Amino acid sequence: MAINQAQLIDLLAEHRRRNWNGIQTPEWQEKIVLGLAQSQEPRILNRIRPFHALPDNPTILDLGSGVGNFVVSCRHQGLRAFGVELDRIGQNSAVTALGIASRRLDSTPFAAAVGEQLPFADSTFDLVVMDQVIEHVADQKRVLVEALRVLKPGGALYVACPNYLRFYEPHYKISFLPLMPKFLGSVYLRLRGRDPVLLGQLTYTTNWRVRKLFASLGVTRVEDLNCAVFLAKCRGRGANPSRKGRIVKALTEEPLIGKFVLWAASLYIRLREGGSEMLALKNA
Repeated sequence: MAINQAQLIDLLAEHRRRNWNGIQTPEWQEKIVLGLAQSQEPRILNRIRPFHALPDNPTILDLGSGVGNFVVSCRHQGLRAFGVELDRIGQNSAVTALGIASRRLDSTPFAAAVGEQLPFADSTFDLVVMDQVIEHVADQKRVLVEALRVLKPGGALYVACPNYLRFYEPHYKISFLPLMPKFLGSVYLRLRGRDPVLLGQLTYTTNWRVRKLFASLGVTRVEDLNCAVFLAKCRGRGANPSRKGRIVKALTEEPLIGKFVLWAASLYIRLREGGSEMLALKNA
């Protein structure tokens, strides 16, 4: 029998306490637990919908499914969603993310696996999701190769990760120099009273790095979702733009400087945005 909401919150809190102690403050752990427990909507599907139409009854893989939020929300909507999780942070702990995920549904669609060697046949899934995962894996290129292998022709691969050109480290929730060398980062974290163990497991990611990885694999159809949404607002599509957006929009309509302004706006959003969101489409 699947666990109830109260049991889920207790397990999430215990998982955070056991595995994130010294990485995040208790206050941040509490906020994250409540956010995970309350998340019921598969927001990633809404995010990619304007850019890619999934087929009816799609088969979905969440690569690095954590405590199972995305898969559980998809399953509640009747979708065939599956998750794989290595649980690096929770290894050798009595309470793991994979263990929590497996208790959230009556029949578990979760499995323990590494992204570098997925236990699925070629061309199995219509959508593969890697949400805040690629910065944690040992071999980023190999994981993307595997994700593309199990993806059907014409399928979509969604990759979201931190942008380490920002002055912030999202796992520790503290200010951080962009692309700070790891040895300096470890010293800095210790001075801030934090355990640098997780920093050693991370590979710094940026918008450019993710694009370069896709290019090295011959993937040519890649959409930068953050940039696309921003530029759409500049061009007057979507929600009412802010004052800054209206100014940028007006400048983009000037015949002599419009193209340059669009390029500069695109560069700005890639540098400013806290996270990278890419949607790669596999050739049909």
